[in-house]
Amino acid sequence: MKKVYILSFLLLFSFCSSGESSSSSDEIVSSDEIVSDIQPEESVETVPEPDIDIWEAAKNGDIQAIKQHILFGTDLSAKHSNRDNTPLIIAACNGQYEAVKTLLDAGVDINERNVEDVTAQFCAVFFGRTDVVQLLKDEGADPNIMMNLDLTAMDLVSVEWDTTRSQAVGLYKMTYGVKVDKDEVEAAHPLIMEILNSGPSVSAEATTDSESSSLPAHMTIIYEPAK
Repeated sequence: MKKVYILSFLLLFSFCSSGESSSSSDEIVSSDEIVSDIQPEESVETVPEPDIDIWEAAKNGDIQAIKQHILFGTDLSAKHSNRDNTPLIIAACNGQYEAVKTLLDAGVDINERNVEDVTAQFCAVFFGRTDVVQLLKDEGADPNIMMNLDLTAMDLVSVEWDTTRSQAVGLYKMTYGVKVDKDEVEAAHPLIMEILNSGPSVSAEATTDSESSSLPAHMTIIYEPAK
């Protein structure tokens, strides 16, 4: 009888152990499934804020900084406190070809204006930036947009260079903070005349006799820039 009890106990113990092992195995599988469902969070790379502002980058032609501003999400048409100049206008005034191209490639409005309704093309023409003038023309800039002194980029190239234009360049290079030699601007004038007076971008209303030796009378007010 004692042997029967012992045998029964062994069978019962074996059954219970088997059940616990199966339960533990199920729990382990269940845990593995939970772990496999957990997905690691994707790391988002943040672009650091550029060390220099977008206007300074445009003025200096700092392409790396401009591209960093693009990735950072800077407003590429933000207006500077000086005459509401945008990065594109500043780059054009300072003859920064690659900066102008980079900004245009990023989708900046080619005809955006400052507080004087000056465009990038007007500024490039005014300061003799030949390569920038060509680039802006090729990209579709409108040379007939009138700034607040009733002048267009086409007006600037509709007549020969004279003292009035020379003095105006001297004044406005200080107003716009542009480093340029008046002699270089004068030397570039004939080529810029050729660039803008060729092709479909020139309208009949915007052109005058290129043999005229003096500026239209209203252009003398260019000596009085907006305060």
